[in-house]
Amino acid sequence: MFFPIVFIVTLIQYYRFSMQAYKTAAGAWQLNFSENGRQKVIYLGRGFTAGSADRIAKTVTDIIAYRKRCDSLPVDLRQKIETFPLRVRDNMRRAGLLADSGAVTLSELLLRYYDSIKHLKPKTLSCSRYAGKQLTGFFGEHCLLSAVKHADALAFRAALLKTLAECTVTRNLRRCNTMFRFAVDSGWLARNPFDKMPGGSEVNVERRVYVDRETVRRVMDACKTDEDRLLLALARFGGLRIPSEIQHLRFRDFAGNVIRIHKDTKTGAREVPLFGEIREIFERLSGKPDDLIFHCRVSCLRLRIVLAIRQAGVPVWTKLFVNLRSSCITDLDERRYSDVTMNAIFGNSAAVRNRHYVQFRREREYAKVLSDDERLLKLFRSGECTDISDDILLQKIHLVLENTLK
Repeated sequence: MFFPIVFIVTLIQYYRFSMQAYKTAAGAWQLNFSENGRQKVIYLGRGFTAGSADRIAKTVTDIIAYRKRCDSLPVDLRQKIETFPLRVRDNMRRAGLLADSGAVTLSELLLRYYDSIKHLKPKTLSCSRYAGKQLTGFFGEHCLLSAVKHADALAFRAALLKTLAECTVTRNLRRCNTMFRFAVDSGWLARNPFDKMPGGSEVNVERRVYVDRETVRRVMDACKTDEDRLLLALARFGGLRIPSEIQHLRFRDFAGNVIRIHKDTKTGAREVPLFGEIREIFERLSGKPDDLIFHCRVSCLRLRIVLAIRQAGVPVWTKLFVNLRSSCITDLDERRYSDVTMNAIFGNSAAVRNRHYVQFRREREYAKVLSDDERLLKLFRSGECTDISDDILLQKIHLVLENTLK
């Protein structure tokens, strides 16, 4: 009598921990298996059919077989694993089947990284996906993270430089560095292969264009609506970021002498002075305090501005709205306001402004240098200064120049 009972219990245990998925009373699927004498469970959850659960069970059998032989997983098996839901792959890692970093592929890293930054702005997400597309195009979607070395990252950089500008490559490499740092923080890699990459400039000075006030006024005259004119004025005379800082602008945000920028933008809530050029156009518009000022999509607004520029007979400049903001910052920077004032108006630091926005107006600055040089010559000829090698005399010249400018 004892032997049949032991046999039945053993048979039940064998069935439970054989490589077969079964459905629990709660309606969820799970997979019981045994590896190295230890019994383990992988919870699959709901939403599976018997066939799909059995396919996962067969994949787990193949993984255990390769692990017993101490072989790395082949490409076709890794591709099959990537088709499983993230929840299932997480449970497989908890069970120890995919605990090694060698099982994580580039496509899975990108999927996890995109999920972690989905709260960021659409433009940021688009740029990150572009960098990820460059990665998968060079290494392949099923490339193991552990197979990417520093030399491979250098080869990736050299390949990008053949078709892209240096500033674009530098930005893409910075995003790739962030992605692989995410893999290191997740425990999938011990070292980031994109660390200590050769640096490069992220600023393309050739694409900077100073848009003077007269040009903007000509384009405003060609605009068909005051809404388009206000958009240009906010970008050129107020230095607002387009489109992030105008999408939620309402009539109540134009209060007194300031424009209130909402806190859901890049740098949080701030106030921009209501400059005369902006006030003049805003007063032509009418609406309730809670009404949005701009109702069209940004793509439509951009198209209307481009059409107005062409109708005005002006060449369309690169980086349409960024260069308008850059020209505004350049104008106010020439007035020598304090960094505290400039930080409050534009929502960035002096280092960021000097690097990305403030433009060098060659003709204006060179004319100023030549004018100052002519004043110095007059001082030397008058006999007030005879030796420019003495620092004290140079300071005197500076003081004299300041008095003459006043």
